[in-house]
Amino acid sequence: MSRQPPVDLQMSSMKNPSPLATTPVSSSGVGGGFGQSGGFTPVFETSPQVSPANSRRPSISGIQAPVPRRLSEVASGRPSFSSQQATPQTQQPGMQRQVSYFSGGDGNPPPGTGGSVVGGYGGASLSRRGSTASHMSSGPRPIQRQDYSGPTTPSLLSRAGSPTLPLGNDHTQAPRAYFEGSGGFSGLDGNRELRQGQFIGSLDCGTTSTRFIIFDKRAKIIAEHQTEFEQILPHAGWHEHDPEALVDAMTECINKSVEKLEWMGWSRKSIKGIGITNQRETTVCWSRKTGKPLCNAIVWDDSRTLGVVREYEKKLEEEGLDIDDEEEDLHGVPEDVEIGTGGEEAAFGEKGDVVIETEDGQKKEDGLAEKVGEKLEKLGLAENESKTKTETKTIPQTNGDASTHVHKKRKGKEGIVDVTGIPLSTYFSAIKLRWMLDHNRDVHEAHEDDDLMFGTVDTWLVYALTGREQGGLHIMDVTNASRTLLISLKTLQWHPPLLRFFGIKPSVLPKIVSSSEIYGTISERCETSLTSVPIAGIVGDQQAALVGNKCLRKGEAKCTYGTGAFVLFNTGEECVRSNYGLISTVAFQAGPDAKPVYALEGSIAVAGSAIKWLRDQINMIEESSDMDILAGSVSDTGGVYFVTAFSGLLAPYWDREASGTIIGLTSYTTSAHIARATLEAVCFQSRAVLDVIEKESNTKCETLKVDGGVTNSDLAMQLQANIGGFNVARPAMRESTALGSALLAASALKLFGWDLSKPETLADVNTAGVHIFEPELPEKERVRAIKGWEKAVNRARKWHEEGDEEEEEERYEEERGLSRLPSREH
Repeated sequence: MSRQPPVDLQMSSMKNPSPLATTPVSSSGVGGGFGQSGGFTPVFETSPQVSPANSRRPSISGIQAPVPRRLSEVASGRPSFSSQQATPQTQQPGMQRQVSYFSGGDGNPPPGTGGSVVGGYGGASLSRRGSTASHMSSGPRPIQRQDYSGPTTPSLLSRAGSPTLPLGNDHTQAPRAYFEGSGGFSGLDGNRELRQGQFIGSLDCGTTSTRFIIFDKRAKIIAEHQTEFEQILPHAGWHEHDPEALVDAMTECINKSVEKLEWMGWSRKSIKGIGITNQRETTVCWSRKTGKPLCNAIVWDDSRTLGVVREYEKKLEEEGLDIDDEEEDLHGVPEDVEIGTGGEEAAFGEKGDVVIETEDGQKKEDGLAEKVGEKLEKLGLAENESKTKTETKTIPQTNGDASTHVHKKRKGKEGIVDVTGIPLSTYFSAIKLRWMLDHNRDVHEAHEDDDLMFGTVDTWLVYALTGREQGGLHIMDVTNASRTLLISLKTLQWHPPLLRFFGIKPSVLPKIVSSSEIYGTISERCETSLTSVPIAGIVGDQQAALVGNKCLRKGEAKCTYGTGAFVLFNTGEECVRSNYGLISTVAFQAGPDAKPVYALEGSIAVAGSAIKWLRDQINMIEESSDMDILAGSVSDTGGVYFVTAFSGLLAPYWDREASGTIIGLTSYTTSAHIARATLEAVCFQSRAVLDVIEKESNTKCETLKVDGGVTNSDLAMQLQANIGGFNVARPAMRESTALGSALLAASALKLFGWDLSKPETLADVNTAGVHIFEPELPEKERVRAIKGWEKAVNRARKWHEEGDEEEEEERYEEERGLSRLPSREH
């Protein structure tokens, strides 16, 4: 995050002024938005028309520059590019004629608008006062779908790529000439000879869909397939997946992608390996004997576990987390699973209260816990304070001959962060597993019988790919393991005190592996087209996006805008303890013998899911592609702020009692203002996270690399640049999550010369069509908007009272027979 754009951005960046800016910002403006005279017509790149089968489309290397963006019409009446006749002298090579976002195909305003386009910062204000009914009221009127006749607008929930054909444009897809022979494409038949190539596959299992993408050495997409799977929402705040549906979606995507590859003339043997990336904290339980799931998976954003979190927060305050090397209750550890120690060296931070407690062997002496430094000094053992490994001490008591055993413990909420890098939250896997053990009899009994296998989605998919109960691998990559609340972030091994704290047997644990190595091969039992192909890369989705955006050096950052939004900042080999509410996590480990790379992360639970909520629950839009039409039809939010705390707030606020809040409503407010406030909410929260990152790293963010479905929107990305005050760099091919796992897999296979320890070997990877959005909002306006957002967040915080959700959930659980199983020690 230096003050100069990264090298890979300099190669092909479009440093033109943002297409969203027209004229200087005025000093006036309605609160909550950004006023500006002039107009905004969001115009998006359109995909190239499909060439005939016998055409010879030139390769991407022959294109001088990406298709430039167009300025829109402005209130002054200056015609847009769409209404100008370009001359050979003025028209740039490769420019395509595009119509205005709110104009008809001829560049004129669409019918029913009265011919008036009132401009505003970041979005045109479309008046409909030409009608008789419109004269009866004042104020803005939101545009309707039938009033819009401009170019195709993007889906904000689809895969991240070109608006009209997400993965099919000259920047993202290899040209047809790359595949075609003299006869062009042909149907599959027994007489056709398929060519051999070198490609890498990536399986990306997201929250709502799975895709399989086949990349070449420049990260061009050769073939891909995506399918959605069912979202199970049994109760408010609950979110589940059927694990078998995840396997079915995986199998379909692999087979369909290979079918497309062969249709293009390439043999399936051209795929030299695959990488896997996944939704990280989603938790799966299955039987060791049968290889079948024992219940639905609990998804990462599920909030049913509030009661579990409160229970363990109380336990952490009262009992604390051991600091010792006891090996009790560690029987049944699988042979290939490595268990760490519970000693002092397992912690990387010291913000929790480290205390010592004394026991007479049977009864704990209450009231004898104090901070360890003070206690050791009183006992004359201050010289032991510097030891990295603390054993049980026998200290003579002053009131008798009996001896006192001294134990170190970590107490308080910060104590668990000292070891894991993450707080107690409904977000993480151990909390979800504990709920399953407490409420699902099949899971509980399998745990007691040492038949339970636990994992995140990567663990489950690899297990299915490699044979299930007939030799299937039970592994978890280190990035996913760092999200379980069960490992030491410093040792990267399962931590015995945490297992005892949560009451989880070691027999359920997978082997922790690096993010880049050959783990095994795909079994024929999985019935895919890639039998015997090696699995060589596994990484959690947000870490995969960090790698896919090539943020491999310390100080680089990315933000992924998908179902949620996730900012990751590379801290190198240093594991940094956040002082301001960020998560410390593993970014990746590029091989079993490589040193891990760490990151600071800010997780925002709601991004694209808020747009989905407007579409499916509120019926404000028909399709997610209507979002920019509606949000861009007003110049600001009219003072409206939308705090999208549907399941509380994550980083940097960490308030589980917060509630979704729309504030600032007046009779002036329309659906367009709310739609625009929804996009701004994502930008405000991302900015809050980056503010913390800048403070902790003492580094100014100059350029933020972005990917994810919401980045399809020019409007959203310009809002992010304006609210954040930094450049936003968006590549044409925004499947960064899939690309990250492909890079890790290819690196392990020594394919294409890719080496993550040498970023220069990736210089040609995904460099086409990068667009940079530059901030265009004066600092005074930015500060005013941020101040309003913080006021809105304060209104939304601490809305729910402790116990409200628990009572409701208890009633629901009893109705469904999910009441807590008989209590036991854990």
